[in-house]
Amino acid sequence: MSSRRSSLLVALPMVFGLSLCACGTEVDVGPGPSGGARASAGAGATGGGAAQGGTGAVAGLDAKGGVAGEPGVGAGGDRAGGAGGASASAGDGNIAGQGGQAPVGPCSAPVQLANFDTDPGGTMGRYVTPSSGPVNGSVVSWSSTEGVTALGAGKLLATFGVAGEQAQLSLYFTHANWDCKTKLHAQVKLTSATGLSHIKGMSLSINSGSASYSAQFTTATDWAMDTWYPIELPFLTASYQDPASTLPVFTDVTSIGIEMLTKSAATAVETTMYVDDVWVE
Repeated sequence: MSSRRSSLLVALPMVFGLSLCACGTEVDVGPGPSGGARASAGAGATGGGAAQGGTGAVAGLDAKGGVAGEPGVGAGGDRAGGAGGASASAGDGNIAGQGGQAPVGPCSAPVQLANFDTDPGGTMGRYVTPSSGPVNGSVVSWSSTEGVTALGAGKLLATFGVAGEQAQLSLYFTHANWDCKTKLHAQVKLTSATGLSHIKGMSLSINSGSASYSAQFTTATDWAMDTWYPIELPFLTASYQDPASTLPVFTDVTSIGIEMLTKSAATAVETTMYVDDVWVE
């Protein structure tokens, strides 16, 4: 399987919830059950079995890591993670996060999923690849000093140190229902001590059902530091879909991921990513 991989609407109703795994390591901010069997979350529904492509956990609301394929470069990553076009080995254990709240509901208006006005705690998690090396020191937290239209944002301190590493902030859901939805949105901002020349791009992804993964790659080669940028995942035309040419299981959304990808030939340095205004239409 090829490798892949992990605001706006202030007036919208808010639904929190919100991991990805494979040849990387996933850790939650809050406590969660260890991988293997799904843990009860949100409304208390128990999950199914693990998806293929990794020995990573299928705990509570686990998610399979990976990145979207970069247009023109080849197919995207699979749930085993890794940069687009290259195969990836299975990942090691992961820890699932807590489930979110109520489902979005079928055919509703655009819905804000997370505006980070308050600390979402265990509904945030972290995915990194490879499973060893500098990037494993990465930490997810909540920032009270950053935000797009109001203070509050998800924060990922990615301890990059080797070219090609990837780090992701994950948001967990409790089997959310996104029926009739067509596109996922988020706002992101990146900073580092030496600029962003080592960053290849961003991957916005969704995990659903027992083994469905879709992702969209967005290049960041011309991004400026300390600037908010919108990223999107159009479900119908996502740059990577697994199974191929299929839509997500909208009645069983388990997580989304916002992931930074470093270049394969660059000096990677510690980078901070802020995430805000995550919504679905």
